[in-house]
Amino acid sequence: MQKFRRFVGKVIVFLCILCVCLRVTYQVIIPKLCYDEMLPTTLAYIDFYDMKKDTIDVLFLGSSLAATAYVPQELYDRYGICSYNLASEKQSPIVSYFWMKEALRYQSPKVLVLDCYYFFQVNDSILNTSEISIRRALDYMRWSSVKLEAIRTICELDPEQSISSYFFPNIRYHERWGELSENDFTLSGMADGYGLKGYAPLQEKCGYDAYTSYEDEKVGEDAAMPGLLEAYMDKICKLCEQEGISLILINAPLANADEGRFYALQDYAQKHEVVFYDFNEEGLYEVSGFDFPADSYDCVHANVWGAEKLTACLGSILNDQYAIGGKIDEQWEKTKDSYKNVRKDCELIHITDLDTYIEALQDDRYSVFISAQGNYAVGLRDATVQKLRETGLKVELQGDMAKEDFYCYYAVISEGQVEEYIGYEKKVCSGSLRNGLETYDISGSGSIVIGGKECSVQRNGLNIVVYHNEKKKVLDSVCFDTSIEENLASR
Repeated sequence: MQKFRRFVGKVIVFLCILCVCLRVTYQVIIPKLCYDEMLPTTLAYIDFYDMKKDTIDVLFLGSSLAATAYVPQELYDRYGICSYNLASEKQSPIVSYFWMKEALRYQSPKVLVLDCYYFFQVNDSILNTSEISIRRALDYMRWSSVKLEAIRTICELDPEQSISSYFFPNIRYHERWGELSENDFTLSGMADGYGLKGYAPLQEKCGYDAYTSYEDEKVGEDAAMPGLLEAYMDKICKLCEQEGISLILINAPLANADEGRFYALQDYAQKHEVVFYDFNEEGLYEVSGFDFPADSYDCVHANVWGAEKLTACLGSILNDQYAIGGKIDEQWEKTKDSYKNVRKDCELIHITDLDTYIEALQDDRYSVFISAQGNYAVGLRDATVQKLRETGLKVELQGDMAKEDFYCYYAVISEGQVEEYIGYEKKVCSGSLRNGLETYDISGSGSIVIGGKECSVQRNGLNIVVYHNEKKKVLDSVCFDTSIEENLASR
């Protein structure tokens, strides 16, 4: 009997070890959407589970249009509204429904803001999205009856997907073993520093005006929601009603918005007695102050400046009409600086004045690389040299002007240390960042190689590359042509 007990004990220990190994293996192999992606969805979902129970008053669900348009930190900073954005890339209404059910296991929101873009057919899939987009939204949902129901439902609707591949990710992602990156092993550390409550900031400006308002009167027929998608809209409406949650249907600004969809959603909202706001409608567009060329990342996504305007407008509505706001919560208080840093990162790539740019570089989160090319000292101003001094540089770049064209110059500023060189020899400096995890090679002739990739613009003047130590990526690459008085910037 004692031998049998020992045997059973060994089997139990073996199975426990096996389970732990499988769990770790699965966590490693599942793809991660972090700072090197347009939407850091993985970090957003992991961070959601760290929120204190029943502290979120407003939830956002829907596609990337919502993930990039509504900023929880902005809602809190302006109105004291505690919110979280659970939108994701090409989020199917089916996924939105199950993420709402999952969110209700932890939170008791007063309002759900639901992006409506994917309630109309945008591709040939019955789920109205790709399989990879579904997995990106479900892979980091915790295991529960909700996730099991979501997987079963999705696989029943789409026979090409298998339940077993959700339980055993190595079936779906077996090819990833040869392409694992640092992110696959450092996910928890990145999630700890995320702090954006599901928001995905975009920093580019599309630069063109694709906005067109709807007609004052209906023209043509309403668009139709496919039956399955409308059924899940109904499910979300019913769940909100059961839980006493106010539902707001919403559309973010996008190029050439579909008028038929607008009137279809308007009719749906009236029929089901829910609220519908469309930022493509001329009145609301103007109230928000949204300006398509400056505030859009592309034809459908808002950038960080546009998102702030949309969020401010929506926050005013939530505050005035739903009496939500005025809270102080440490979870949002402690991420104020994180959001300010994100704003600074986004603004950096649009700075074209050299002195202003150098001031912005004085940030411990950045590693800065400077490599000079051509007559780089001819147009340097005294004020600029002083700004460079403030960063820790010491070499006199305005010395013998007759020799400047033959001088090589580079500088590396990282983690409080400065490496600087000026001379006739075309010297190359090699080093590493983040405790040796990222390598670089910089020369005094315009070249800046990080992680084996040339990152410099390589033009006449001061070539500057800014590497973000926390996000583990190049944040900006610019050349200021200091061979001319104007010091023009080019990217």
